[in-house]
Amino acid sequence: MKRIGFIIFALMVFATKVMSQTPGYDIKVKINGVEPDKYIHLAHYYGYNSYIKVDSAKSVDGFFHFKGKENLKGGIYLIVLNAAKYYDFLVTGNENKMEVEADTTDFVKSVKFIGSKENDILFGYRKYLASKSEEAMVIQKELQSQKDPVVLELNKSKMNKLQEEVTAYMNNVTKVNEKSFAAKIIKANIEPELPKEAPMLANGKRDSTFLFNLYKKKFFDNIDFSDDRMLRTPFLQSKVEKYFKDLVYQITDSIIVDSDKIIKLSKKNKEVYRYVLWMLTNKYENTDIVGLDGVFVHLAETYYLKEADWLDSTQRAKFKERVSIVKPLMTGKLMPPLLLSDTLGLEYNVMNGKAKYTILYFYSPDCGHCKDHAPELVKFVDQNKSKGIEVLNIAVDYDLEKIKKFASTYKTQNMRNLWDAKNRYYFRNYYDVYSTPTAYILDSQKRIIGKRIPIEEFSKFIEFHERKEEALKKKIN
Repeated sequence: MKRIGFIIFALMVFATKVMSQTPGYDIKVKINGVEPDKYIHLAHYYGYNSYIKVDSAKSVDGFFHFKGKENLKGGIYLIVLNAAKYYDFLVTGNENKMEVEADTTDFVKSVKFIGSKENDILFGYRKYLASKSEEAMVIQKELQSQKDPVVLELNKSKMNKLQEEVTAYMNNVTKVNEKSFAAKIIKANIEPELPKEAPMLANGKRDSTFLFNLYKKKFFDNIDFSDDRMLRTPFLQSKVEKYFKDLVYQITDSIIVDSDKIIKLSKKNKEVYRYVLWMLTNKYENTDIVGLDGVFVHLAETYYLKEADWLDSTQRAKFKERVSIVKPLMTGKLMPPLLLSDTLGLEYNVMNGKAKYTILYFYSPDCGHCKDHAPELVKFVDQNKSKGIEVLNIAVDYDLEKIKKFASTYKTQNMRNLWDAKNRYYFRNYYDVYSTPTAYILDSQKRIIGKRIPIEEFSKFIEFHERKEEALKKKIN
C-alpha cells in the first residue's frame, strides 16, 4: 500500500508539472476609462518604429481577455486602444497567466500586475523615474527663471545629484535582478559610464578624441545581443540607428568597419544576426547619402552570399543579381560603356565626351515626372553650358517618334537627345534605371561621382564635389 501511495503521489506531482508547463498565454486586462464593447489589440514591438498585432479582445464584464494556444515570444508588448493610444508592458516568454489593471489617466502610476514579478520590477523603475522627472522639472523651471548666479549654481548641483541618484538606482536594480529580462530592458537605457575628464597628451593638452572614442567603444555594453527578445523591444534597433547616425563617419570605409563590428556582436543569436544584417543592408541600399553603395555590396557579398543559410535559392539569386547591377556602378568607378544614337541616327559614344562634368539623364517620353521636370532641365542646361557641364537626355524607350515628339514639345533641343537605337542595353540591369527620371553625374574621366541626384540639386552637388576635391588637394600638398 505504501508503494502504491508513493506512485500515486509521484504521478500527481508529474501531472502538476505538466499542467504548469502547458503552452499558451492567458492575459486579462482591465483598463478604466475604456468605453464598453470596444475591441482592443495585443501587439509587440519589432524594432522601434513598428509593431505586430498578436490578438484582439472585446470587453466582457470589464475585462479584455487575450488567450492563445502558443506561448508568446518575449519582448515589450502593447495594449493598443487605437493607433495613437497604447500602453506597453513586458512579456518574458515564460509566463502563462497574467492580469493587468490600470487607468488611462496615468497608466504607469496606476498599473498593477498579478502573475508577473518582472513587470513589478520594470514598473517599479518606471514609477521611480516618473517621480524623479517631476523633481527635475521643478529644478529646470528654477534654472530658467533665476538669474542669481548663487541660486543657479545651487540648482545645477541639485540636478547633478538627482542624475546621480537615478543612475545609482538603475545600476542597483539591474544588479539585484541581473538574471531577469526586466533588468536587461532597464540596462538598455543606461548610458556608458565615462570619466569626467580626458587624459593629458604628451604635449600638455587634453586628448580631445578620448571621450568620444571611449563612448563609442562602450556604446553597446548594456545591450544583450544574445537575447532575441530584444528584437521585440524598441531598444536594440534605436541603439544601432543612433550609433550609425551619431558615431560613425559617413564614408564607405568607416561604415563597413563599424557594420562588421556590430554584425559580429549580433552573431551571438541567429535571429538577432538576421535582423541586424537586414537592417544595415536595407539602410545602405536605400540611403539618400551619395557614395555609400559600396556598403550594400560589401554586406551582400560578405554575409548574404556567403553565410545566410536561411535564404532559399530564389532569394540568394536576387541578392546576386542586385550585386551584379550595383557593383559596376559604384561611386568612384568608371561609367560602363554607353554607345547611343541621336534622333538623326548618328552614333554617340558617351565615353568620348570632353565636358568637365557629364550628366546622364535617363527618362521616358511617357513618364509624367519626366514631363513635369523637363522645363527645369532645359533651364539648367541653358544656365550651365558655359561651365563645362553637358547634359545627355537619354530615352529608355525604343519609340523614335515618341522621343522626337518629347524633344519638340519640351524644347530639349539644347542638349543631346539620345536613345538605344541598336537595342544594345537593358537599362534597368545595365545602369540600374528602375525608375525615371534617373540621373548620373560623371567627372571629366567619366567616373561616377553622383547618382539619383534631382535636377534642383545638380549645381549644389557639383559645387560640393569641387570643394571636396580642393580640400583633398590641399591636404595632400
